[in-house]
Amino acid sequence: MKKLLLLLITFTSIQQFYGQSLKSYKHIENDTVYLDFINPFYAPMEVKLLPLDSTKGFIKVNPYSFLKYKDTLKKAVAIPIARLADTSKIHIQSYLKFKANFGDSKSDADNNHAYLLPYPKGKRYKIIQSFGGKFSHNDPHSKYAIDFGTKVGDTITAVRSGKVFFIKEDSKEHCRTRKCINTANKLYILHDDGSMAHYVHLDCEGALVDVGDIVKAGQPIAISGMTCFTTIPHLHLVLYKSGGLSIPFYFKGQKRKKLKQGRFYKRKL
Repeated sequence: MKKLLLLLITFTSIQQFYGQSLKSYKHIENDTVYLDFINPFYAPMEVKLLPLDSTKGFIKVNPYSFLKYKDTLKKAVAIPIARLADTSKIHIQSYLKFKANFGDSKSDADNNHAYLLPYPKGKRYKIIQSFGGKFSHNDPHSKYAIDFGTKVGDTITAVRSGKVFFIKEDSKEHCRTRKCINTANKLYILHDDGSMAHYVHLDCEGALVDVGDIVKAGQPIAISGMTCFTTIPHLHLVLYKSGGLSIPFYFKGQKRKKLKQGRFYKRKL
């Protein structure tokens, strides 16, 4: 006997993909429930599954998988029916831990690519926090992030051409503590070398593009806002390679590869 049921499996990761979901199909064969995982995002992802100490004695998992867009990992998890009180309601987090990161570990980011500043030509903004900033740019996830002092309502442009693969724009919340860390409006773009740009703290319903759109460098993509863990309005820009590691980058028309905190920078190109 087989039954198919579309589930949404929420996962967390070092890239702070809070609230995002993998898709999963549940099917029953004989005395076992199987879950197949599908990647619904336009970006590839690496998924790691780890049984809990309390369940590792009876469930089986595929510990690692690399999934491109719409790829399916069949029979990723196997749970004996005898261990389930109700096969129609499976809280997967009660059985295993998820870790997932966007990106392909086999791709190499182009360290020589020169990016555009993330706002329209002729505009200038102050750097609130640069690479290695002491306030919040002090771990591998955010070491090479830059905070631009934009105002709510300002236009954000793409720093490089690529494909939009994730948008969150439903939040109006911000606060001065990390309890708001999950409320950021954000937009992610995948580049042709496998690197990914994250634009964070956007306005509610502030995306000017849709998931799946191909955007050009310099194209308006979003409206700046003030959401998530922040004390002032700004744009948080960070580039990643696979594994959730931020990577250094530099901008066209700027003499310094590292923008200096407290200085204003004008987009000339």
